[in-house]
Amino acid sequence: MDNPLISLNISSRPKIERVRIEKAWEHFILGKDLNFEVRSLMYQSWQRSLSHGIHPIKGNAPTLVSEEKIQEYQSTDPLYSVLEPLLTQLKNTAVDLGHLIVFCNNKGEIVYLNGAPSLKQKAEKMNFTIGSSWSELHIGTNAIGTALATGSPIQVFASEHFCQPVHNWVCSASPIRDPATQEILGVIDLTGDWSLIHPHSLSTAVFIAQSIEGILLKQLEFERYKLLEYYRETSLKTPNKTLAVIDRGGNVIKADNTFYSNGWIHSDSNHIIGLENNGRSLNEEYRLESKEKWNYEVSPYYYSGKLIGSIVQAISPTRLSSPKENTTKYSFFNLIGKSKEIQSVIVEARSIASLTLPVLIQGESGTGKELFAQAIHSSSARSSGPFIAVNCGAIQKDLAESELFGYEEGTFTGGQKGGKSGKFQQAEGGTIFLDEIGEMPLDLQTTLLRVLEEGEVVRLGGKKPIKLNVRVITATNRDLKKESEEGKFRLDLYYRLNILSIKIPPLRDRTQDIRLLLDDLLKKVCRDIGRSQLWVNDEALQFLEQYEWPGNVRELRNFAYKMAVKVTSNIITINNIPKEMMESRSTNHLVNLKEDSQDDSENKIQSLKDQELKTILTVLNESNGNVRETAEKLGIHRSTIYRKLSKISDIINTKP
Repeated sequence: MDNPLISLNISSRPKIERVRIEKAWEHFILGKDLNFEVRSLMYQSWQRSLSHGIHPIKGNAPTLVSEEKIQEYQSTDPLYSVLEPLLTQLKNTAVDLGHLIVFCNNKGEIVYLNGAPSLKQKAEKMNFTIGSSWSELHIGTNAIGTALATGSPIQVFASEHFCQPVHNWVCSASPIRDPATQEILGVIDLTGDWSLIHPHSLSTAVFIAQSIEGILLKQLEFERYKLLEYYRETSLKTPNKTLAVIDRGGNVIKADNTFYSNGWIHSDSNHIIGLENNGRSLNEEYRLESKEKWNYEVSPYYYSGKLIGSIVQAISPTRLSSPKENTTKYSFFNLIGKSKEIQSVIVEARSIASLTLPVLIQGESGTGKELFAQAIHSSSARSSGPFIAVNCGAIQKDLAESELFGYEEGTFTGGQKGGKSGKFQQAEGGTIFLDEIGEMPLDLQTTLLRVLEEGEVVRLGGKKPIKLNVRVITATNRDLKKESEEGKFRLDLYYRLNILSIKIPPLRDRTQDIRLLLDDLLKKVCRDIGRSQLWVNDEALQFLEQYEWPGNVRELRNFAYKMAVKVTSNIITINNIPKEMMESRSTNHLVNLKEDSQDDSENKIQSLKDQELKTILTVLNESNGNVRETAEKLGIHRSTIYRKLSKISDIINTKP
């Protein structure tokens, strides 16, 4: 056979070939010598199928993806948005050919399937449906799974399929690769009755895959253009930085000559040596030491909320050993959290870091607003400039204007000779962070608005305006819009500050991150005070994840310090949880129970089979919510009460 990817030549007789391959398959399954010619690709796939434990007679593709997940994929995946219009156009062609047109993700799970209704019904009998997995791991040799396993297009005919229920079909599949990373994104497949086999079916699948890759390549070229544009802009603004920019696949788009003269870029792969295969995710910021003792600081770059590449800064040992004044402590790679709630905010913050417009950061006290402000500054073109933080609620009102805008000599008795620069001038070329902006007095808000509008400042006692090149980031835990409507904050200033905004979620809304945050805090605290590492057990963690955390991450840090000082063992248990946290938790449960009882939820509690729960609740009410006293009366441990209360809360919270 001339082409090992095609099952039969154009001159082959499908009926005869089907019988011959069927006999070869039977011999293979029975462990006999084949005595029949089988393509080496099929034989290797059959061997893999055996090693996966696939049953050749009873094998059936499992349904692994729910309809809800399929809909989510179809509405959010960028590849599918490119693919769907093309698939819709090709539906009629597939029907005319007597085939189904199918798209699978890179796991072999069917995401799209269309074609003649009668053929779809026939395919359903072998569970060839949306959501089913056609990976070799689940159903053995088939065009979709084998294309994924080999990374190449393939046609599989009749008994070449490992599982007997699929022997009446012919499938032709071609992988779709990301032009940046060369990773397989999915598979295009044409499936029909075995009698309709034709070499052109595989050619059609390959053509569709290549057409999609062509569209993706155009998108990649646009991404590379935006990366190059950002590199040039950043290099002009910060000529002292040694920079390179790479696309999603690690390919160097542009780099400072230092990268080339020092041989840091591989001549064959066009990748930065040391960044290849380092196990780091593209969407995380990190620092990596090279062989020459220089450090690479890698920062993901987002455009319109999409990750398109990374900026790489080479930092010399001398610069590392002599940090600048006013430098920030935090960047995006210091922000911890994998929950979708915090990740969406991080993505949004990254996307606005490269801009120069004002940013308003909103969030409850202790959520980490200044960390985000520093991260935005660190990832901006102003990162080599100062970062000046001002707590507007802590400045004395009579000194606030001079603190922010400075004063000329002679303005105050005992004032500094030559006058003094204010915080805005100190932030020249960098960023000023006005924390708790809602605390700023109204008269000072008027001056701030004028400074923002004019882009210049006039010192107290002075007449000459001083031009400013400063980015303004503000933060508040108040509802400034509401306060503006109530006359407590200038509405025009609110709109001037709120050009770009992000809202940081409270810790209670991102409980998935509590273990990550606590592990990191405990590691740092234990290292600081010189004690052995602390861990939290599952029971204590469950309580911490249900706790409200009114003080957010700041309160969690306070908790970590308390545990590091007070806990003598290496494990934090439920018994180590501070009394005030326990009582706060139990009070919240009781309030919920009383509120729900007004809505007839008492009937639900009465229907519980476990009478122990009702007994605990009764004694707890008699003890006015005191868990310790309740535990003593019942002769049980406090942790038992919390577990039972959690069960009651879960049941009540399911009420319609």
